[in-house]
Amino acid sequence: MIGEEEVLRALREIAGRHDPVPDDVLAAARASIGWRDPDAALAELTADSARERLVAVRGGGSPRLLSFFGGSLTIDVQATTRAGAVEVVGTVSPAVPARIVLESPTGSHETDVDDEGRFRFQGVVAASVRLRCEPADGAPVHTEWVLL
Repeated sequence: MIGEEEVLRALREIAGRHDPVPDDVLAAARASIGWRDPDAALAELTADSARERLVAVRGGGSPRLLSFFGGSLTIDVQATTRAGAVEVVGTVSPAVPARIVLESPTGSHETDVDDEGRFRFQGVVAASVRLRCEPADGAPVHTEWVLL
């Protein structure tokens, strides 16, 4: 008789040959594991305009609005695609001195929150991303991963 481990090994081999995991999915998975921070609060996605849009509405180019809440912070984001790149503009509430890092499998971008809690990233590649807010005083907050 064949043991359970041999069966699982054979199934993995067959699946790997006939339906391999795409390279970008592997890169995203490796990146998400590499950026784990057990001390950070997870900001949950509480609103996403992409989920609320009417399917029958024609057009496009309208910005995507996302809201996250975690720890004691709300992070609101507007993502607009222009000429193949994404511009990300957002606010942190309450406005606190903080560093914002936009992470993706293709790299990361960093900026500081201004006095009114605003931040901006330009030229972001459309991919899976998350934001990491690092307040000057307090624990970091990570958003969920979202596909832009």
